Amino acid sequence: MTNTIPAIAAVRFSGGDPIDALLADAAARLQSQNIVVEGFVQLERDLSENCCAAMHLEDIRNGAVWLISQELGQGSSGCRLDPNALADLCGPLLERVREKPDLLILNRFGKGEMLGGGFRAAIEEAFMLGIPVLVAVRDEYAQAWQDFTEGCHTELQPDPARIDAWLATHVVRKDARNAA
Repeated sequence: MTNTIPAIAAVRFSGGDPIDALLADAAARLQSQNIVVEGFVQLERDLSENCCAAMHLEDIRNGAVWLISQELGQGSSGCRLDPNALADLCGPLLERVREKPDLLILNRFGKGEMLGGGFRAAIEEAFMLGIPVLVAVRDEYAQAWQDFTEGCHTELQPDPARIDAWLATHVVRKDARNAA
């Protein structure tokens, strides 16, 4: 099914939801069907003695893993996200979005995107090109997401069946789109 309005879905989640595994599993299922998926899923790996795990992004296309957090030291209360690391990933992702994949999956719409950075440009580019976007949105960023999309999105619960139903309705393989 093709849509005239680009499809954007936010999987709303809170702290205990296994959002990263849900997105990674959805991407893997689609790729097994020869759907071209671009984007990143988040991995957290405890590689230090600190209280917080390091944050990594895994490239859905090729499996490369990138560190996106900075170690602030024990007792720090600031944001661990390294905005420069995220910016370094966004430029190449924008180029790949311009190749018109079947779907863009992003690990988060968070503080960086709320402030105009992060992967915001990739989401905007996908929207302009008519590429469906699936992104995780933590509850505390729901209003910023609402403002960003001006309400033109679908909200999904962190449930594989609901995510798959949305994907089945909105994601069409590029070769199938070109044949229509």
